[in-house]
Amino acid sequence: ISTAIAVCDIIYSVCQMFIFNNTYMSNLTEIHLRAFLWLMAGSTVTFIFLSVCMGIQLVLMVLANQRLMAERVQPWYEVVSFLTGFLITHPYMYLFKSVRWVPTAQMFYLEDDISVSKRNVWLIHWTWVFVGIVFLFCVAIAVYLQMARVWRAKAEFQRPPEHLDKLRSRDGRYTDAERRHIRSVTTRVTLYPMIPVITQTMVVTCNLLPRPPFWLFVMANIMPTLQGTFNFLVYIMNPALDVFRKALVDLFLCRSYVPDKIELSDSMQHLPSTLRGPGSLYSLPKDDHVLA
Repeated sequence: ISTAIAVCDIIYSVCQMFIFNNTYMSNLTEIHLRAFLWLMAGSTVTFIFLSVCMGIQLVLMVLANQRLMAERVQPWYEVVSFLTGFLITHPYMYLFKSVRWVPTAQMFYLEDDISVSKRNVWLIHWTWVFVGIVFLFCVAIAVYLQMARVWRAKAEFQRPPEHLDKLRSRDGRYTDAERRHIRSVTTRVTLYPMIPVITQTMVVTCNLLPRPPFWLFVMANIMPTLQGTFNFLVYIMNPALDVFRKALVDLFLCRSYVPDKIELSDSMQHLPSTLRGPGSLYSLPKDDHVLA
């Protein structure tokens, strides 16, 4: 899902790069303007659907504890999101009397009756974004409250993602390193569904108001362009990368870094089995001459 979201970010960002060129946009034919509008709207709605799929995955695994059901539907998330996202928004190619580019405002102008135009735009675009934002906000709050219980858990808890069920020690207590790991996972799984809420709320609000203030108009154009940056920042928060991030920081600070046990085990699970045994980069060889 993260890769599919990155593809949507690339499509939207590339379109934005062309939009900043008023001369280029002003010389385009109407069919090309409609194609640009469709690509931007389709990538946005697809991004919302992918985020909703991530929210559904969190609901199944964290809240409902339906791991088997989550594994069954997971392979369909990307395909269904892309097909439905671009299918729902494809009426941009033939609805409205005409589509023109306004250079002074750097925006598309949909020429049609105002009430009809607004209704159609909301049916094929903003309603899906609005419903997705509301759903993801509720999921983020519910998942955060559920995962927060893990911080205080001792013996029993539902099996959440990111292999948190392997963090429990024999006496049912958690070490400081394990609690940091849990907090890192909780933050990451909560922020993923919150990104659409942060980047799209102002856009939806701007389209709800008949005359939005200038600051809201500016923020509605800035926030979607930061969508890819936010997704990248959340992606690198993967606890499996903790050991590498800290080692890199200590390398720049000229400090020696010894990974915690939980960080070590979590990062090693992504390596081939031949690198997990003695003599790997995580364990010192028994003989000094092996280092030569």
